[in-house]
Amino acid sequence: MTIARAEPLAAKLGSGRILLGGHRGNADEFPENTLASFGSAVELGVDLIECDVHRSEDGGLPVIHDHLLDRTTNGSGLVRDHTMAELKRFDAGRWKDARFEAERIPSLDQVLALAKGQVGVAIEIKNLPLPYPGIEEAVVDAVQKAGMVRDVVVISFDHRCIKRIGALEPEILTGVLEASRPVDVLRVMDDADADVFCPHWASIDPQTAAELHAAGKMIGLWVVDDAFSLAWSKALPANAIYTNKPREIRP
Repeated sequence: MTIARAEPLAAKLGSGRILLGGHRGNADEFPENTLASFGSAVELGVDLIECDVHRSEDGGLPVIHDHLLDRTTNGSGLVRDHTMAELKRFDAGRWKDARFEAERIPSLDQVLALAKGQVGVAIEIKNLPLPYPGIEEAVVDAVQKAGMVRDVVVISFDHRCIKRIGALEPEILTGVLEASRPVDVLRVMDDADADVFCPHWASIDPQTAAELHAAGKMIGLWVVDDAFSLAWSKALPANAIYTNKPREIRP
């Protein structure tokens, strides 16, 4: 009996349908970057979940947005100054609401395990302003061990990091994050050898979108949380959008 392989993320992004991504999961209703948040986004029918990855003192891959623990946990100080075991002891949910007190900082392998067979994963490497030597190799290793090379896109504001990911594992989709409009967007993409351009939704116009699509590149927009940004995303059109409100936003 032949078992059909699941459609890879690249094919889904190129299908003509705008994919829905849960930015840090369902961050509107749950503490961001926790398994509860990701699980809720999956239940709501997203195509991808987006997570942020740092490196712990002992080389682990904790999923948390900030370089500092203070905003989203009951810990304090830099993520990089704690071991993975120490990070997992911090409360990562009570800041949102007392009912989430049991939530902890997950590791990338936990997030990949939750997503496998259900949704794709956008992995943002938080390599700026504090660099994490060796994080590219660690992320590629985690994705390979999870058997999800064709189910993830690795993105970062550190475009050199993205180029390294592509060199380590050419089958992994890569994307560059931008908060402003590059003078030459195709040069930015070529320099990073990236597949997906990931700007803030207000930093791209239809002409730039057309240039990217003509060059065979894809577009993923953040953070699309209201009717206006959703309409703009459709007008471009984007290949994927990332929202904090996956219950409300539907492309």
